[in-house]
Amino acid sequence: MLESQWRALYKAALLELDPKQLETRVQVAMDAIHTRASDVGVPREERIAMEEALLTLRILVGRKS
Repeated sequence: MLESQWRALYKAALLELDPKQLETRVQVAMDAIHTRASDVGVPREERIAMEEALLTLRILVGRKS
């Protein structure tokens, strides 16, 4: 369930069209990813996916701002 939470927030940020809401959605997604990453039992594959998601979110904010 925790995995699906960060993924849902990540997808919401990717799909956000309103520039005023984008930064907020990106920050919420990043916070959820960092929270999930702090769990000890996160599988390696998910950790890789989270790192890729963080990179994508950083790029997204850089391009939109």
